[in-house]
Amino acid sequence: MFCSMSDDSRSLYYIFMLLIPAALYAMGLMEGKSGRYFFLSGIVLHLITILLRGLELGTLPLTEKHDNISFMAFCTAAAFWYLQKNSKYRSLGVTVLPLVSVLLCIAAAYEPINTIPPLQRSLWFYLHMLFYFSSYGFFGISACVGISYLIRREADDEIQQYQAAAYGWILFSVALITGSIWFFVAYGTYWLWTSRELWTALAWFFYGLYLHARMMRGLRGMPASVLGIAGFAVMLFIYFGIGRIIPSPPTQL
Repeated sequence: MFCSMSDDSRSLYYIFMLLIPAALYAMGLMEGKSGRYFFLSGIVLHLITILLRGLELGTLPLTEKHDNISFMAFCTAAAFWYLQKNSKYRSLGVTVLPLVSVLLCIAAAYEPINTIPPLQRSLWFYLHMLFYFSSYGFFGISACVGISYLIRREADDEIQQYQAAAYGWILFSVALITGSIWFFVAYGTYWLWTSRELWTALAWFFYGLYLHARMMRGLRGMPASVLGIAGFAVMLFIYFGIGRIIPSPPTQL
């Protein structure tokens, strides 16, 4: 199927395969069963798109921005699907679904790349990327729940924000460990103090600060919630800003 397509046709195919679930996610904002059906249709089609990319590449589609951002959006949508089983969190769709749709539109703006550098053909690299972008999904959900808390001021929202961030921080920690192992295998060192690695370490400490600050009585509630939301903004800056706004040598992260 893919072999018979030209490069331009293949790129357009994957762009539309992301824009369609993006539209379905946005339509998931509709109330009642219709919204749920649109959301479920979006997440199923999105998963099929990721699987098709994996079949084309012959490996996990986690090697470049088109696929990474798509996977980040899918993890966020999957976490929301899990949470919305509880009627308390169905209102989160107002913040989560636009975030997922925007991420998919951004992913569609990047051209799919089908060549995989030899240094990336490593189990440790794929584990690193899998945990890394899964953590983005939980951090995104945490930020959305935090926004809901600031609006509604319900204590359960703040607790859920903290729990989602804790899961994300654990996954992020595992991503740093597996990434260091891959880095050693690929480059002969566990760490380089480039701007990307420096900001990644700062993000890890920032979320650690948030998780500890939330346990302090004086910072619990709104101050901690704002810190948690700011943490996701830092994570997005690391992914989209490093290399564009702040120069950094390429390390395939």
